[in-house]
Amino acid sequence: MSYQILSLKYRPQTFDEIWAQDHVKDTLKRAIAQKKIAHAYLFAGPRGVGKTTTARILAKSLCCVEGPTVTACNKCSTCKEITQSRNMDVLEIDGASNRRIEEIRELRENIKYLPAAARYKIYIIDEVHMLTTEAFNALLKTLEEPPKNVIFIFATTAPHKVPGTILSRCQRFDFRKATVEEIVKRLVYLAQKENIKVSNEALYAIARRSEGAIRDAEIILDQLWAFRPEGIELNAVYELLGIVPERIFHQYAELLINQDRKGLIQFVDHIFTTGYDTIEFFTGLIEHFRTLLLIQLGMDIKGLELMPDDFSKRQEQSKRFSASKLLTIITSLCSTEEQVKRSLLPKTLLEVVTLKLVSVGSAQPEHSSEMRGTSLSDTDKVKATENLQSVPVVNEPDLSIIWQTLITRLRTKKVPLASRLDLAVPLRLDNDTLHIQFPKRHSLNRDYFEENKALAETTLSEIFNRAMKIVSELQPEDSASETAQGKKEQLEKTRLTKIGNVFDYEELD
Repeated sequence: MSYQILSLKYRPQTFDEIWAQDHVKDTLKRAIAQKKIAHAYLFAGPRGVGKTTTARILAKSLCCVEGPTVTACNKCSTCKEITQSRNMDVLEIDGASNRRIEEIRELRENIKYLPAAARYKIYIIDEVHMLTTEAFNALLKTLEEPPKNVIFIFATTAPHKVPGTILSRCQRFDFRKATVEEIVKRLVYLAQKENIKVSNEALYAIARRSEGAIRDAEIILDQLWAFRPEGIELNAVYELLGIVPERIFHQYAELLINQDRKGLIQFVDHIFTTGYDTIEFFTGLIEHFRTLLLIQLGMDIKGLELMPDDFSKRQEQSKRFSASKLLTIITSLCSTEEQVKRSLLPKTLLEVVTLKLVSVGSAQPEHSSEMRGTSLSDTDKVKATENLQSVPVVNEPDLSIIWQTLITRLRTKKVPLASRLDLAVPLRLDNDTLHIQFPKRHSLNRDYFEENKALAETTLSEIFNRAMKIVSELQPEDSASETAQGKKEQLEKTRLTKIGNVFDYEELD
């Protein structure tokens, strides 16, 4: 017999073998036991969590010669044929390649005929959201008045793309991602079955890499087994999958703490010469500092899904940052993430971002003697949580800081609007109203801003955590006050100094 990969060889064949979806399998088992079988089901959830597998098991439970039963025998000809995807009455259809109205019309014609051998005629349509609007409309009437011996099981990773008229006629089950612990238990089970030697650290690295998809984790384990049949260690996972090791992020944070500009530039160069993926490194960096912040907020090792050794190292490092500095680092990295993805010079951009973060990562918190070995107070936790989606709190709002924050955030939402807004200058802030001025020659840009300023006002409201308005005007021809251009030059000249005053930055040499 040819080799079978682990995800196929150990694919669940009964409800009891399904992992991490207790809420789904328990409901289906009770419905079958009470003979409350619906004519249409919708299985929604991310990839690799068992939607199609559950659909097959449901089909077997309904069509088994001993059924309908919550435990299919897997011995009768019907069960074996469904397992091997060759039963004439249980049809698996790929919605992506059979999405046209012609295929659905053919399906409707076949529905009229009784099952050939099984108790039900079951249609499993995978990625059902890929069907065209016309195909959905053709299917709608059948779902409204289906024959009593026909059951539809739809599977999709994008339930929001399925028309509401279809959703309202289905029993919907939402599959969730598996936790790291659940995936590790599954991998341990497979390793014991196949006598695979694998370290606990490697299992956790595989589980985190799979991002909640059990099937992905099984495929990765299979791949690593071929790569290192003598035994799978953590370094093999890093080497084969191109994962950036945790120690890299720890070293980066240490260099920030020590404000070692030269060391950081050399470190960035090492990242690129080693061949680590830029996006993976950047994403991992954000996750590392996020974890440090969550540790300060009192998150335990179980909530963070870390190995004990990793947790203790991050716990120790988190004490050397203040919550406000971590918030500023995370905000800065998040605002630059999209630029890194699109940049033609990612190394240069990463160097610039790193130098900007140097002074943010200064060594000790404002109240280091009080914070060492203790968790944040309830008030600090609330403030830090609120600030995750806002700019750092300042006692006296600095107009230039607010202005630059507004433009930066708009660039991630609507670049043309941010570009127009960058031509103007802020004049003053009156309570809940920001007054800005466009140069006389930019009247068309001001008109564009007025048509789209709702987004700018919404973004400004997010920064202040209250409703804000923006009033724009054109620069008058004879202005006794300082011109808009002069103001803009002045703002640009003092911007870095003002940022330093607010965020504790140190001016770069």
